[in-house]
Amino acid sequence: MNNRSAVHRFIYESRFAVAASCLGYLVFSLILFKVTGLPNVDADTLGFASRDHLLGMILLMCLLPTWLIGCMFVTHRNSFTIAQRLDPGLALKVTAVPASYLWIGILGGFFYALAFNVPITQFGLVLAGNGPMIGIFIGQILVWIFVGCMLAVRLFVGNQFYKFGKTVPINIFEQSALESFARVGLLDVAIVVGCIAISTVQSIDAQFRMENYLTAFLVAVPATLALLIRPMWSVHVRLVQRRRELQAEVTEQIQQAPESSDLESIVALNRLLERRDRVKALHTWPLDFSIWSRLIFYGLIPPLAWIAAAMVEII
Repeated sequence: MNNRSAVHRFIYESRFAVAASCLGYLVFSLILFKVTGLPNVDADTLGFASRDHLLGMILLMCLLPTWLIGCMFVTHRNSFTIAQRLDPGLALKVTAVPASYLWIGILGGFFYALAFNVPITQFGLVLAGNGPMIGIFIGQILVWIFVGCMLAVRLFVGNQFYKFGKTVPINIFEQSALESFARVGLLDVAIVVGCIAISTVQSIDAQFRMENYLTAFLVAVPATLALLIRPMWSVHVRLVQRRRELQAEVTEQIQQAPESSDLESIVALNRLLERRDRVKALHTWPLDFSIWSRLIFYGLIPPLAWIAAAMVEII
C-alpha cells in the first residue's frame, strides 16, 4: 500500500475516520431495518418471544458491527505504530493486507452465519419475501462478515510480527524490547472481550438463552488465543531455546567444577548454582506484570457479563 494514498491517510491518519465509519454503519443499519419494516413488525410472527427479545437482536446487529469497525481502525493503527518502532519494513508489511485475506474473512463469516447463526426456519420467510425477516437475515450475515474480516486482517498482521520475531535480536535477561509482540495481540483480546460484552444486549428481555452465546463462544475463545499468541510465538520459541542453551551451559560448568573445599572453589560453585537458578527462573513469554494484569482483567469480563445477563432472568 502506498503511504501517500488516500486510503492509507484515511485509515492511519484521519482524525474523523473512526467516527465517520461508525456513524455511517449505524445510519445504514437503521435505514435497512426501517425499510424492511423490522421496528414495526409483530415479534411473534418472526419467532421472537417478546418485543424486547426482538429489540435485543436489533441492538446487537447495530452495535456489534459498529464496535468492530471502530476497533479495526484503532487496533490497526496501534499495530502500525508498534511496527514502526520495531522496523520500518515491518510497518510496510503490516499495511499491505492482501485482498485475499479480506475475501477469506467475508466468505468465512458468510458461511459461518449460514451454518451456525441463521435458523433454518428463517430461510423460508426470507425466500417468501418477508421484509422484516430479510432485514434480520442481512443484519446477522453482516455481523459475521465483519467478525470474519476482522479476524482475517488481524491474523495477517499477527503473522507479520510472527515472521519478524524469527530474526529480531533478543536478550533473554532483558525482554522489555520484546513486549511489543505481546501488546499487538493485547488490544485484539480487548476487542473480542468487548464483542462478548455487547452480545449481552440479547438478554434485554430478561431472558438468558445459552444458544445465543454458544456460537459466539465457539469463535471468541480460539480467536482470542490465536490473536494473542501468534504475534509473539516465534519470540517465545526462541526464548525457550535460548534458556535451554543457557541451562545446558551452566549444568556442564557445574559438572566440571572442582569438588575441593577451598574458599575459591566454594565461591565459584555457589555462583554457578545461583546462575542455574536464575536461568531456570527466566520467563519465555514477553509479558510483563501490566500485560498479565490486563489479560486477567479482560478474562474476567465475559463471565461477569454472562452471569449478569443470567441474573437478570432470576431477579
